[in-house]
Amino acid sequence: MNAPIRKSAMTLLWLGAAISISEIAVGGLIAPLGLAQGAAAIVGGHLIGGGLLALGGYISYQRRTEAMDTVTWTLGGHGAALAALCNVVQLVGWTVIMIVQAGSALKGVMPEISFGLTAAILSALVLIWALIFRSPAGRLNDLMVVLLAGLCLTLFLEALGLDKTVADAASGSMSLTLAIELSIAMPVSWLPLIGDYTCRAGDKYTAAALPFLGYSLGSIAMYLLGLFIGVTSGKDIFAFIADSQYRLPACGVVALSTLTTAFLDLYSAAVSSQLIVKSRNVRTPILIIGLLSASIAVFFPVDSYSRILESFLINIGLVFVPIYTVLFLEFLIKKPECGRLYNWPNLFTVAAGMAAYYLFVSFEIWIPTLATILLVIGLYGLLTLRQARRPALTGGPAR
Repeated sequence: MNAPIRKSAMTLLWLGAAISISEIAVGGLIAPLGLAQGAAAIVGGHLIGGGLLALGGYISYQRRTEAMDTVTWTLGGHGAALAALCNVVQLVGWTVIMIVQAGSALKGVMPEISFGLTAAILSALVLIWALIFRSPAGRLNDLMVVLLAGLCLTLFLEALGLDKTVADAASGSMSLTLAIELSIAMPVSWLPLIGDYTCRAGDKYTAAALPFLGYSLGSIAMYLLGLFIGVTSGKDIFAFIADSQYRLPACGVVALSTLTTAFLDLYSAAVSSQLIVKSRNVRTPILIIGLLSASIAVFFPVDSYSRILESFLINIGLVFVPIYTVLFLEFLIKKPECGRLYNWPNLFTVAAGMAAYYLFVSFEIWIPTLATILLVIGLYGLLTLRQARRPALTGGPAR
């Protein structure tokens, strides 16, 4: 049995997951709102998303099961396999995005090197890191996180010294609703992964509070850095790095954050794939998924990166907000059933939640995550009440 993850390692694990070029890039998308509104959307969205993330981690700790195994209690064995497939797809997507954004940033600093070659080298390094350093508790990973935080600080200090006459330079459009949703979606994207690590926590504080603090503080800082760079310079993070006087430290931020974050994606994708294709050897799925991610990254349409990233985050919320809302309800109000292949009432509730989320985003109805959670709670309550009354209607005892 694996030893419990240390408190410091758990904090630094999730702080390191948050220190990412992806977070900075999404913060830059929010720049058209300006500093005040953008910062409020970022903090508010992360409090909601971080709270959901902490609850997901706590449930895996209580049941001592990895993330996708926990979903089995809610959706049934085959239902959980569908959720696991969605998780593998999103993790492949994240691995590709991490490699692409790192390759784009490095290409801006070293234009003589082709993007394809840069992406291939980064893919190989990520795969090697995932195969060798599968445990998140290593001291080397802790050191990398501290180093990354210091390197990000240099980017902030440079942006702080820019001429403030360009404070309104950010272009593009962004609604407050979408900005909040993009801030919620990033923590939610880790929901299908967090249980792979918190199931090994030594206590509930380590399982819930430390990931919440580590990830939320780190991600808020990264979003704010991207927002600040966008507002003060009118540039995205990739253009800013290319023009930065700290090009080499910035390249270190990009390369190291890709390694320390993408290896989590590959490892958890491999764990999730074991629900779909029964296998006890996690190294084989890591190798297969890593090679698939690399082949996609090399041919990625880089010019469409920002649009694809925004759509990708919204689709993550569409899938996992309904799934985990039902999972939370099952955990909080009744003992889950196991041994079923499909839990049809819960699967129907999840499908309805996905459809509702899509409509809420399309028509910008309130905050889509919160609106979907409320709708799923209502539908789940109605179906649960109907199931509870059914035995009484047939002459049997009511539960």
